[in-house]
Amino acid sequence: MPMRLSQPIGRTILLAAALAIFAATTRAAAQSLTAGSLTATIVDQGHAPLRDVTVTLERNGSAYRTVATNRLGVVAFAGLTPGSYSVLAEELGYQPVRMRGVSVVSNGRSSLTITLVRRPPPITTVDEIPSSATVATTTAERAISGDALRLFARRHDITGTASAFSEADVPLDGRDGLVLSGDGLRPAYSSLVVDGMREALLRHPGMPSEPASAPLFARDGVTQTLFTGFAGSGEWPTSLGALMAADTRSGNGKVTVQPWATFSSAKLGGRGADNPGDSSATSFQAGIALGGSIKRDTASWFIRGDYQQIELPTANPFAVGSAVTDSVAAVPKTVTLPTNSPALDLGRWLSPTVRSWKGGSASGRLDWRFGSNTALALRAGGASWTEDNPDVGLELASAAGAHLSAHDVSAAGSLTTGSDNLTSETRLGFHTSKRDWTGAAVPYTGIVAEGVAVGGAATLPGTFEETGIELSETATYRSGINTVKGGGALQHRTVNYDWLPGGAGRFYFGDVATFGAGQGAFYQAINSAPAPDLGVTDISLFVEDELQATPALLISAGFRLDHETLPSDAVNGNAEWGRVSGFPNNVVPADKTSRDIGPRGSFSWDVSGSGRTLVRGDAGILSGQYDLTALAEAAEFDGTVSVRRATGTLDWPSVGASAGNDAGEALTTFGPDVRKPRSFKADLALVQHLAGAATLTFTGGYRHGDYLLQREDLNRVAGVVATGSDGRPIYGALQQFGGLVTPDVGSNRRFPEFDMVYGLTSTGYNDYYEATATLDDRLAAHFNALVSYTYSRTTDNLPGELSADPADRLSPFPDGLNGARWEDGRSDFDVPHRIAATLRYTSAGASPITVAARYRYRSGFPFTPGFQPGVDANGDGSGNNDPAFVATSIDGMQALTAANACLGSQAGAFAERNSCRDPGVHAVDLQASIAIRHGWAITIDGFNLIGSTTGLYDHAAVLVDPSRSITTDGSGQTVLPLIANPDFGKLLSRRGEPRVLRIGIRVEN
Repeated sequence: MPMRLSQPIGRTILLAAALAIFAATTRAAAQSLTAGSLTATIVDQGHAPLRDVTVTLERNGSAYRTVATNRLGVVAFAGLTPGSYSVLAEELGYQPVRMRGVSVVSNGRSSLTITLVRRPPPITTVDEIPSSATVATTTAERAISGDALRLFARRHDITGTASAFSEADVPLDGRDGLVLSGDGLRPAYSSLVVDGMREALLRHPGMPSEPASAPLFARDGVTQTLFTGFAGSGEWPTSLGALMAADTRSGNGKVTVQPWATFSSAKLGGRGADNPGDSSATSFQAGIALGGSIKRDTASWFIRGDYQQIELPTANPFAVGSAVTDSVAAVPKTVTLPTNSPALDLGRWLSPTVRSWKGGSASGRLDWRFGSNTALALRAGGASWTEDNPDVGLELASAAGAHLSAHDVSAAGSLTTGSDNLTSETRLGFHTSKRDWTGAAVPYTGIVAEGVAVGGAATLPGTFEETGIELSETATYRSGINTVKGGGALQHRTVNYDWLPGGAGRFYFGDVATFGAGQGAFYQAINSAPAPDLGVTDISLFVEDELQATPALLISAGFRLDHETLPSDAVNGNAEWGRVSGFPNNVVPADKTSRDIGPRGSFSWDVSGSGRTLVRGDAGILSGQYDLTALAEAAEFDGTVSVRRATGTLDWPSVGASAGNDAGEALTTFGPDVRKPRSFKADLALVQHLAGAATLTFTGGYRHGDYLLQREDLNRVAGVVATGSDGRPIYGALQQFGGLVTPDVGSNRRFPEFDMVYGLTSTGYNDYYEATATLDDRLAAHFNALVSYTYSRTTDNLPGELSADPADRLSPFPDGLNGARWEDGRSDFDVPHRIAATLRYTSAGASPITVAARYRYRSGFPFTPGFQPGVDANGDGSGNNDPAFVATSIDGMQALTAANACLGSQAGAFAERNSCRDPGVHAVDLQASIAIRHGWAITIDGFNLIGSTTGLYDHAAVLVDPSRSITTDGSGQTVLPLIANPDFGKLLSRRGEPRVLRIGIRVEN
């Protein structure tokens, strides 16, 4: 199949030319997407302004800039790199004061007031005070900078810093990455922006719950990370989900050398339940960061690198007891298999294993200032790593034998020029990422009734690549009370997603007995052509105006245009489908410019006029990006993918052309009206600065996402084949193999030449409400507390968002249930309660001791009471989308409903979507550092010292009784032989973060 790239279009060329002209004709260097500003007011004891006071801005212990106050007692510093600063105020006859820990954030305005007290000479000391600065932004940003970047870094990746805030729905199950969900959407909708450039967070589409990490961007390589649900400025790249931004670190002042190293072992304080295999699971991490000035105040350099070898033991993969796993392991000895089959030993999937992560990263940055008005910044870096036996999320198989090989490269440069009134910032960035997943030799094999799976993960293998280049230009003009900002960006990405759901084959057996007899169901998708390259061009333009309406009120309004061009020839037409259905399959979505414009506005009101009480609000419409995984699926499933299925006697574990029977081609096609997703977002925040340096913040937010992709089966049989005794519509002739129910091959197909034919439509929506209370308190000079609680509620019509199999996203009631749409309801990502609390103490003296503690809690994921994975009760081709009918006549159901309130309220009806919930998850972490000599410190980390048992829970409310058969009642309705599941809601497979004690050493200054 030929490579498919988007074609250049006239407006792309015109925009590129306009950006170049814009960059060449504007000058400046003030506040920007990657910089902040700071204003200091110096007053005396009577609050009168002090003129000509010498104010020195310090960073990393050295002077950064020195300015004298004007007649209003004010100094202003613009174009500051985000991070932590100190402000020293000195005037003859007054006691000097240094305010430490002043935070500067991207696109933010930090303000502070310092009071100087008259003192007679001689004056030999400087009063040290904590920061009381306020930060005015038009977004509810959460920033991590300075020493806080080092806190609780189990891995060195910056994405883990989001765990400091309850707004972030972060994993608490041992996986590393940004979020499990952002604004109520799956992680793929969240974004990472570094130095103003969008970076790749490349994920496996078959792992929708994967919280993608970014090892290239390490904590010691940035000055600050920001986490926000809505970046109100039009300059920020839009993100329907959560947004994390980071600013890379530059050298500063004298040369600094900061090496570090850590060591841990599973035998060092680990729990036996986490490591029943008694593995040593040793981990070693080491790195170094170096930086300094080439020429003071003119040029600086910074480089860093690290290597990490992390091993984590796993618990027994199944919590169902040794009797079941022993019987499963014994079955292959009675099955006729190829003599060289690795399936003869199933122990690796029924026993604990060790997950490993090995790799390293390196990056560097060069900053050069030409005179007072022009600055150049260049940075580049790369990361390479491998993972063995990785956690593949919600799959039942343990993933033993799986392997990931990954590579990331990123580079960017910015040129900032101008004066105080007119600024220009031009950025150019490049990134490339690759993920190569391989699975075990034995295909995924589910033993349904026992809740056990052996073999490789059903999502593997797959190879994913993305390469992108971006050019952007932003200009800012300030005149009096107005600040006008405008600009645009041009980005081109080429992606290749080479992956087939079920491409390695999937076997399902009803129970141990049918497994031994080789009786079950088989599915495999086979591609006859390589996945194509797809080129996508994104264009954005924005204009906004900030008006300082009064000294206390800042108002901003503007709009952003985001236009995306997909390759029109991405999908080949399938003539046979067009003949039998009358509809084309090669529709490629195309933007209409009128739909791409997103207005937005914001305000910041200083209620008290002193910066102590602030009210902020923002609202806007954000245009998202097309789901490129869906485009890649349509481009691959256009006639080159065939499906093989079989039921009955199977030649397990054989796969490929010799296994099963040809069930027809598989297609995926877009509907005629598919468009980009978009979101309406609104936030309102009250910020109250309390006595000392404490801040109390209340934030409320609302998100409405629409035009999200929904999936339906266009090749489902017309009407129904049968009706269940519970009123369930059945779309295929059902067969039973012990505890497994599955449709006869082809019985649920309208056109026998085809298997599944997925239609994608823009009919999905998402509603997300959030309220957060945050206390950020410097209890004293050496104490800090950051405590936040978030309540949220999420509803949508997108079932199966957490499932690896696209078929599980089909509605089990496509024609509705009791006059309503069953799929409308609680979202798969509804996590109502989240808590994040961090306490830190640093002692005084030349050898300080720092102790920190962190507590985290999140509600469990909701789920729909149903059947065991693999049971297709309605015969629509999905083995994991059927809700249970809560009939008290089912043997054991009365006892089950009495013990589970979420079932008891639904007796006599089909279970509502996500009406039950897994247990909540909590964890306690501790960290300590003890300074020794010459800046060195010994560190001790304890992760998950107190934590919940986490993993996969049994969501099956009913089981298929292997001792009985499917029957037909007197009314011609199909009766499934069902019994209540006594293990409903119990732990099925223990997955989680083990307790880890880690010791290390580092240089702290």
